[in-house]
Amino acid sequence: MLVPGAVFGRAAPLVLEIGMGLGDTTIATALAEPDVDVIAIDVHTPGIVSTLAHIESNELGNLRLVHGDALRFLPRLGAGVLTGVRIYFPDPWPKVRHRHRRIVRDDVIVQLVERLQPGGWIHLATDIDDYASQIVGVCGHNLDLVGGVVPRPDDRPLSRYEKRGIEAGRTATDLWYVKQRLVSETDRSTIDLGVEAVD
Repeated sequence: MLVPGAVFGRAAPLVLEIGMGLGDTTIATALAEPDVDVIAIDVHTPGIVSTLAHIESNELGNLRLVHGDALRFLPRLGAGVLTGVRIYFPDPWPKVRHRHRRIVRDDVIVQLVERLQPGGWIHLATDIDDYASQIVGVCGHNLDLVGGVVPRPDDRPLSRYEKRGIEAGRTATDLWYVKQRLVSETDRSTIDLGVEAVD
């Protein structure tokens, strides 16, 4: 089992980032939040190499990388160890026959929620409309989560991938969910997240 304090040499909030691409937003966020430790995971070798170079040049002690499959890594994290999870622009697997490969699905969200501390969050972003709808459905069915679509946070860096999407006419949807100790749908409806929902 991974012990974050041993990995980072300190006790700090821990965020898991799944799918960092070329690492541009990962580096920007790590620089902006030096008091938060981040474990970023990706199978994309060029992105790992590029990000490692930035970690060294910026002397970033709060960022560690995992080169591999996030689902194989999750069992190494204990229950309640995470403050947050970021999943920005996951592979959309646009063909219907491949959509079971999407990372945001019931079984994966259950594993992520188990590793979140109470009050921990999941921030997702996608510029694929039907994926955003899928996220709303999957996260909405999890009784430990409350949240939904939110305005784009000012502190989420604009990645090269997102810029290309904007140029292609796509609009990103941000979704924010918080882990709560809930017992019923009534409880879910009475919690104020402090964010404005977007229709």
